[in-house]
Amino acid sequence: EMVTKCISFSLSDQFMEKYNDPGNHNTGIDLNRTYLWRLQFLLPFVSLGLMCFGALIGVCACACHSLYPAIATGVLHFLAGLCTLGSVGCYVAGIELLHKKLPPPPVQGQFGWSFCLACVSAPLQFMAAALFIWAARTNRKEFTLLKAYRVA
Repeated sequence: EMVTKCISFSLSDQFMEKYNDPGNHNTGIDLNRTYLWRLQFLLPFVSLGLMCFGALIGVCACACHSLYPAIATGVLHFLAGLCTLGSVGCYVAGIELLHKKLPPPPVQGQFGWSFCLACVSAPLQFMAAALFIWAARTNRKEFTLLKAYRVA
């Protein structure tokens, strides 16, 4: 018979050290698991911040009819996609390291809905970045051609 126990973690608990023997604080700190856990907690917030800043720059690009902020928005969305992908990678690597450290009866687990959303989100962020950069470059070429026709 298997018994599960749910424990809620506070914000300060998210940054606690992980130990070589899970649950035993006398075994020393496992730096790989500790920093993977911290990164998988912080990177989604960095990604969200980059996307919000990119959206703000995108609104400014629309307001001032300039193409360079659209390229900056694409670059920020690309960096946000990298952060999301890094967060997914840190989570998977941390879980694998934890499963190697647990006692012999293997732990069965499934990835939740938020993990699946993060896996879908990263490629969508890359596509948005590519579309922003492509649109900015295409509009610049068309603008240059339009200006050339006007001069001619």
